[in-house]
Amino acid sequence: MSTRPGTRTRDLAKVVLAATAAAVTIGITGAGAAHAANAISTSGLNLTRTSSSTSVLGALDTALPNVSLDTVAADANRVGPTGSSCTSVLPNVTKKYCWASDDNNTEQWYAQGVSSTYDAYGGAGTTAGGRSLLATSWYDHDGGTNKGARVSLLDRANAKYRHVLLAVPTGTSSSPSFTIANTHAGGLAWYGRYLYVADTTGIRVFDMARMWRVNTAITGSIGRTSSGYGAYGYKYVAPQVHRYARQGTFRYSSVAIDRTTSPDTLVATEYRKPGDTSQTSPRTVRYHLNESTKLLAENSSKVAGADGAWNIGVDSLQGGVFVSGRLYLSQSDGGPTGGTDNDRGDLYRYTPSSGSLVRWANHLPIGTEDFSYWGGRGELWTTAEYPTLRGLYALDLGAYNG
Repeated sequence: MSTRPGTRTRDLAKVVLAATAAAVTIGITGAGAAHAANAISTSGLNLTRTSSSTSVLGALDTALPNVSLDTVAADANRVGPTGSSCTSVLPNVTKKYCWASDDNNTEQWYAQGVSSTYDAYGGAGTTAGGRSLLATSWYDHDGGTNKGARVSLLDRANAKYRHVLLAVPTGTSSSPSFTIANTHAGGLAWYGRYLYVADTTGIRVFDMARMWRVNTAITGSIGRTSSGYGAYGYKYVAPQVHRYARQGTFRYSSVAIDRTTSPDTLVATEYRKPGDTSQTSPRTVRYHLNESTKLLAENSSKVAGADGAWNIGVDSLQGGVFVSGRLYLSQSDGGPTGGTDNDRGDLYRYTPSSGSLVRWANHLPIGTEDFSYWGGRGELWTTAEYPTLRGLYALDLGAYNG
């Protein structure tokens, strides 16, 4: 989701818990501050798809070497600390990765979304080459040359990773090019060949089976140049092939895949800044996926209608994923520097069938962001955005199912 530094004012009834404290049940059952978590109408939550020019994409396929996902993963050029070398005071963490020091400390890029090859393929969650990968999105934050957004592909087996720049095709079939993906990249949902990226007014879709290798010597520009094609020094780019535009006012802040439904579904949440009464109460929406095309289930006009929607009533939501009928939500809390335990994020579980809303305070990292679930391993993944505090964390979902 997006990064909004600043502390969140807590009602006195929302008692701050230590990291290992028991959950607090709120909402309909009444302990703690009042929340209105309930199902709402899906009216105004449709998405309409447009696509990048097939002729421009084809011309770029011809002009540039096409590389597979496994080729990019095998060409990883960075590695960060893992396990005990990747510090954390969070409870129920079963796996963790941190970034190389320059990625951990940089102000240029802020980490946002998280997804995986389990989201993409299900089953064992591996690529054709047998790799289990985590994907994290970053947006350009520092105010200098805008390079848009990128995705890091990290191999679970060895913690090696590489950044891939996201690109939007431009030009014509006779003069094809591409430019930056100017997006906050607040959430990721990888499904088949497609990487869904939350984009506030809709969802962008990038093709991970159509990545291109470009000239790394071209460091000051992106797209077609007299020296060939470049992308600010990045070796690989992934092109945008579709975009879903909203028909209403929903703010697509995070996205996730739910493989526990039939058919599979895509879940999106929206962020609301605490105290901002001009915004609608934060909602969650769900869409059916087409398991053959790997796009959203659409009608003949390329319109995808929502399968369900809920008003959660919780501000500062950064991510959300349904698992077996329960919705797990991440909530940021605190500023961009390490302070007390109370700066860590909170985890919520909402059960639509009963209306219960449960909170575990301080169970998520400072600057917590998106959620993704790795089935079979029982892992609830999140990432953290702030410099010096970044990491990828898997929590034991079973600890939040009591």
